[in-house]
Amino acid sequence: MPMEDMPVFEVFWQKDALSFATHVGSIRAPSPTMALESAREAYFRRDSAFDIWVVPQDQIVHAREIPATLPDAPEQKHYRLPGGYDNGPLWKQFKAQAQKIEDVAEEMAEPRRRSDA
Repeated sequence: MPMEDMPVFEVFWQKDALSFATHVGSIRAPSPTMALESAREAYFRRDSAFDIWVVPQDQIVHAREIPATLPDAPEQKHYRLPGGYDNGPLWKQFKAQAQKIEDVAEEMAEPRRRSDA
């Protein structure tokens, strides 16, 4: 099989159990097994890897091909910024309604009255 007719596999690796999978390159191979062997030989001859993935390139879905799956632009996410909400009026209202510690202590000091039913 000519090299141009072989499928392209994308190679990902995980250096250790706590690291993320990282793309390291592409390999052309006639099968996934051969792609894995070729990836080991090409990319991991010197470095040891915790795990290696080879994925057929045509099986990877790219977000730009499906625009509806792209995240919103940062300028549309003002609610995530500290100044995204105008909480000033709400904070003033809360403070006006909040009890002071002296009022709570005074209420606790008063004897409770039982209502006769």
